[in-house]
Amino acid sequence: MVESTRKPDRRIQRTRQLLRDALLALIADKGYHNITVQDVTDRANIARTTFYLHYKDIDDLLFSSMADMYEDLFTRWLENPPTIQNLQNGQPYSSIDDFEHVAQYAQFYRIMMSENGSMKFLVRVQQYLTQAMESTLQRCLPPGHEPTMPLPLLAAILAGIEIGVMMWWIQNDMPYTPEVMARMCDRFSGSGVLAVLGLETEKK
Repeated sequence: MVESTRKPDRRIQRTRQLLRDALLALIADKGYHNITVQDVTDRANIARTTFYLHYKDIDDLLFSSMADMYEDLFTRWLENPPTIQNLQNGQPYSSIDDFEHVAQYAQFYRIMMSENGSMKFLVRVQQYLTQAMESTLQRCLPPGHEPTMPLPLLAAILAGIEIGVMMWWIQNDMPYTPEVMARMCDRFSGSGVLAVLGLETEKK
């Protein structure tokens, strides 16, 4: 009985993975706005009716796929999240995983963050990163501590910075490794985050 309940889930995951891979490959080949559902199903070798069992349209496939990928990144990051003590001691704030993810899908991001991309995509990414960062910052704060700036605003600023940094990196053909990019972001954001949280004076 347990086995029979697991098989459909694996099939669903496989189908969604095939559709996601097909979409990302097509975006790299021909841009986003030129892609049809038929293009995706042909590339994935999946029937159109199957596509519509999972997604409403191309936008839905894109946003659902990116949400799954970002959720995986965020889950891995939370396995060893930054703490106030880490930041005060100069330990990394930025995640190398984020830059490695962008490097893996460089052609996709190069298109989606260009004039041939999608503003809706950038808005969704901004919203997701803002929510994730606000949640993380809230975990870092000592009980009862009030930051010098509202956390939703600080989270939005940090999300905007990350998107801007990724765009610069992609548009300049990634001149630095993911590790170097993460270190440079730490130099910029580490002390700034502490200052805005009102904890800079406690830095050792």
